[in-house]
Amino acid sequence: MTGRVFVTGDKHGSLLPLFGLTEKNELSSADILIIAGDAGYVWNEDYPYKVETLQQVFPGTIAFIDGNHENHAILNALEVCSWHHGKAHRAGERVFHLMRGEVYSIYGERYFTFGGARSVDRDRRVEGESWWPEEDPTAVEIAYGKKQLMEHLHEIDYVITHETPLFARKSILRNKPIDDDYHFPAVLDEWYDVISEGKRFKKWYFGHMHVDQMITPKLQALHADILLAGEDKRILWA
Repeated sequence: MTGRVFVTGDKHGSLLPLFGLTEKNELSSADILIIAGDAGYVWNEDYPYKVETLQQVFPGTIAFIDGNHENHAILNALEVCSWHHGKAHRAGERVFHLMRGEVYSIYGERYFTFGGARSVDRDRRVEGESWWPEEDPTAVEIAYGKKQLMEHLHEIDYVITHETPLFARKSILRNKPIDDDYHFPAVLDEWYDVISEGKRFKKWYFGHMHVDQMITPKLQALHADILLAGEDKRILWA
């Protein structure tokens, strides 16, 4: 059975948007929802109960990249498995954490994913309880992501990140400050230039900024909107 791929932005553990999606659409077990970071469902030791509810609400598979507001310690301790020809952490029977720099082949299209971002509110959070330093992509992870991007350049249809390419920030009213030593958004600028040359590249989706906004015809910020991958039509919005 061939399903559909939906994409959306930060959910921070909320189930309400998924109830709405299920009520307003005929969904199947083959459908996949990809969340562009800050999913927030794997947050503490009680996460299996939240994941179980997720699987009851959404009949298909929920896959998410990590954002900055995630429990990275739990995520990184999860079982690593193969999911659509890429590596992923299994959080439930039908819930997966998509790892940084992986390429997934889903229903004839390829998705490059890269999670992580730096929290601007980390000074108000507690390390190991509500903030984890692993939110920052490492040099090794970035190098791996670049290698994957270059090797699969002309095979990738979609890019999904949590962090925002630096150039996009000037178009977003709800902006966030960037530390002088935080260079990942500038790295994403370089990656955007690279992937724009890809023969199959259709769209780059990112979360983090809590806005739903088209930046360029091929770069889109997601928050509340739930879209079909590659289409601008809203399936559900707040």
